[in-house]
Amino acid sequence: MWNTLKAYRSSIILLVALMLGGMFGFLLPEMAIKLKPIGQIFLNLLFMIIVPLVAVSVMSSIAKMTDLKALGAILASIMAVSVMMAMIPAIGIVLLALAYDPAQGVTLELKETVETAGSMDFVSLLTANDFVGLLSKSNILALIIMSVISGIAIGQSGEDGRKVSALLDSLNTVIMKIIAILMYLAPIGLGAFFAATMASQDAELMGTFARAVGLFLVATLVYLTLGSTVYAWLGGGIQGVKRFWQHMLAPAVTALGTSSSLATLPVNIRSANKMGLNEQIAEISLPLLVNLNKGGAAMITALKIVFIYSLLGMEFTSEVFMLTILISVLSAFVIGGVPGGAFLGEIFIVTTLGLPLEVIPILVILGAITDAASTVINVVHDLTATQIIERINGKQYQAESVG
Repeated sequence: MWNTLKAYRSSIILLVALMLGGMFGFLLPEMAIKLKPIGQIFLNLLFMIIVPLVAVSVMSSIAKMTDLKALGAILASIMAVSVMMAMIPAIGIVLLALAYDPAQGVTLELKETVETAGSMDFVSLLTANDFVGLLSKSNILALIIMSVISGIAIGQSGEDGRKVSALLDSLNTVIMKIIAILMYLAPIGLGAFFAATMASQDAELMGTFARAVGLFLVATLVYLTLGSTVYAWLGGGIQGVKRFWQHMLAPAVTALGTSSSLATLPVNIRSANKMGLNEQIAEISLPLLVNLNKGGAAMITALKIVFIYSLLGMEFTSEVFMLTILISVLSAFVIGGVPGGAFLGEIFIVTTLGLPLEVIPILVILGAITDAASTVINVVHDLTATQIIERINGKQYQAESVG
């Protein structure tokens, strides 16, 4: 029991800090408002590291993947399946949340004015007009696109590219350590910021969290049963469905207990072998899917955006819908292996959509409560994704291996 709780220790500490901050804000609003600078300092520290984090982690990952050019067909399948298995739950939860508004008319009152009108400039969202523009947290999408292109170039640059890739790996290790250090301050920083945010809010706001979490858990249960069955059928027909449901329990329980896709990888590989999947394909696919196939993460990211737009009284337009799906897919890819990555995802949402900083603790609460359910989706669908990838590439890969 204690070992299980240890896996959630950081999330529990963060949730307790946010709850205490919220209570402090309701009970002593005048004092709580004075705590806002403490939270602002913490957020600014994270803002200063997010640009190098995104640039280095994306370039490093892409550069290493292009070393496997001989397995291009499998890699293309992994990417395509991962994108689709992130888009489908993201679209589904958005439509569900729009039909059943978890905010139910409750509005978040902020001193900062929120822009609700006007159309989005996708050119500015996806590109910057000079290099300096890439160094701003407001241009994260543009930075991701350029980092992907740079990673491909590094991977195709032979010996010089391998030297750069090794340097990026070392730099990525250092950045991860910086983030790990900063995350020790998260309970204090976010607790103070949430206290200041709640100081001017109505107690009804807390009820919206329960409705949002309930909506997510219902959607997760439906997607886990129906979605997994459809994916397994696509990968192996009726027999594929039977094999999946016979061997998915061990990875699902491990994911629930550890709240970590990476920690569940050995169990997933063992289950894939028991399912009779091609061993070589599984050993290539599953380690990559751990960081790329994040349907659960995409799902909660999409719900967070719909939820916060409703709380702020902002119109959820078709442009916002498309951007929500894009952010959900990209954030799942970028933050997958980052310590405290889910929290950095909130910054990604806020900076890309230009939302007030006060909403960050609210998004963190949703992410922390739903983390275990999201991880279960991520993990079990690594198995169904491998089934689909084997069906696409199995015969050709076996022929190439024999040859």
